[in-house]
Amino acid sequence: MTYARRLAAAIGLAAAIAVTVVGALRAQQHTWVAVATDGGRNYGFAVGMATSAAAEATASGECGPGCRLVLLGVARCVAYARSGPGNAFGAGSGATRDEARDIAWNDCNRRVPADSCSIRAAQCFE
Repeated sequence: MTYARRLAAAIGLAAAIAVTVVGALRAQQHTWVAVATDGGRNYGFAVGMATSAAAEATASGECGPGCRLVLLGVARCVAYARSGPGNAFGAGSGATRDEARDIAWNDCNRRVPADSCSIRAAQCFE
């Protein structure tokens, strides 16, 4: 094989790898997340779902009967916070675990007089 052909083959292989990597990164950035809760102790969440219907079904299925969907969106990470004494809850999603946790914690603490909320779940699509 001549140098020119080897170079062309190497460039072609590099382009194919780049397309695969970019496609995988886009898939991670455009995944669905969801959180469902009954407003009490039960909650369920979904992360990394291909469709909104799959995210909703997963979160609702994990939570159980009597639960309602409180968050549905496109994100990489999701979190759920709950206050023990106040029975308040919060949900958040974002590009990072910390971002989702902060949003969920702040959402929960808006519903109670003191900072009594804690993060119960936080997960990212890897």
